[in-house]
Amino acid sequence: MFVIADNLQITRHRVEQAVRDRNPEPIRELAVQCQESGAQAIDVNTGPLARQGEEIMRFLVEAIQDACDLSVCLDTVNPLAMESGLRAARNRPIINGFSLQPAKLENILPLARDYEADLIGFLLQPDGHVPRDADTRLALAVELVGHLEAVGVSQDRLVIDPVAVPLMWDDGGRQAVEVVETVRLLPEVLGYDVRTMVGLSNLTSGKPPGPHRQLMEQTYLAMLGGAGLNWVLLNIFNPQTVATAQAVGVLGSGGIFSWQQ
Repeated sequence: MFVIADNLQITRHRVEQAVRDRNPEPIRELAVQCQESGAQAIDVNTGPLARQGEEIMRFLVEAIQDACDLSVCLDTVNPLAMESGLRAARNRPIINGFSLQPAKLENILPLARDYEADLIGFLLQPDGHVPRDADTRLALAVELVGHLEAVGVSQDRLVIDPVAVPLMWDDGGRQAVEVVETVRLLPEVLGYDVRTMVGLSNLTSGKPPGPHRQLMEQTYLAMLGGAGLNWVLLNIFNPQTVATAQAVGVLGSGGIFSWQQ
């Protein structure tokens, strides 16, 4: 299972201060810590970046790449900042992400073609709302693939995120099941082995850290892995959850098993 660290967020004090000071060292340290903890990519979550977006995104991407060789997953709704990060990326970058919202189709989707990036597609309604069931998510996935083909992006670049929602929502438990079912059915509906991803921290959003939160994340990750999930975005500093992702990857590979894996 491909593991992306969600720990580099501009709303966190350590990152915010480093950006304000344009001091790359804390970002480099964080990147190394993410790699040592098992990350294979780092999500660069800068938010909307209304001011100095291009400069800030370039600063973060360059600082990460000075410290490690992990891929960068560029997470911003600002298309200019997104393109700045794509230009700065040395390895194949990941765009996180696009959906059927008109602004995303117009401003973000063409960047995947122009920079040959991998692309995370969210199964959201065009108005940004989360669908309520697997059938609606699957229909949205078919529409997403159609938009990729229209702009000349290979479907092999797509990673679909069915959008996990907090368990604390009124229908959070049912939605969790619908997301698993979506992951299970997507290859059959689309006709190829599409990659899938879930932002695991969304599931327990609003719940303070503790054993119950850890248990829910680990259990849900195992359920998703059984349904065929390929990628996960998570807190890389939760070693038990990371170990679960790695174990799911080993058991789901179908290869020869060894306890040394």
